[in-house]
Amino acid sequence: MKKLLLFLLLIFTCNMAFGQKALFDKYDDVDGISTVYISPTMMRMMKNVKAGNKDISRIANRLDHIYILECERPSMINSIKATAEAYYRRGKYALVMKTKSKGEVVNIYEKKYRNGKSEFVLLSVESDELVIINLFGKVSLSEIQSITG
Repeated sequence: MKKLLLFLLLIFTCNMAFGQKALFDKYDDVDGISTVYISPTMMRMMKNVKAGNKDISRIANRLDHIYILECERPSMINSIKATAEAYYRRGKYALVMKTKSKGEVVNIYEKKYRNGKSEFVLLSVESDELVIINLFGKVSLSEIQSITG
């Protein structure tokens, strides 16, 4: 029974990682789109890391990965946005925040997993740029907000 549960957990984890990775891989080699993947190994190396005046080292060692996708090709923005939003609907992500200001729409999605980990996605859309930032690990929304606010 333990082996069966372990096997099912492994399959669930692989599917979870594969789905999000597939979204980023789809646009990986497209002109006008930049993608970044930051691995767990790189996270562990990020001691005393600051982004501006914010210290992110306290959550960096609890993140499993960060994916970033940036598109500066206006002709592709609506397609990428539709693909991402469909993925988040199918994956049952909760919309935890939405803001609109000066032509920019920012959505923050959250998905909690049974293993105590969470996934946070920031989807920022303007007329000429789209950015998706995906954080996955053992962090909370309040910890994410403490370094962004």
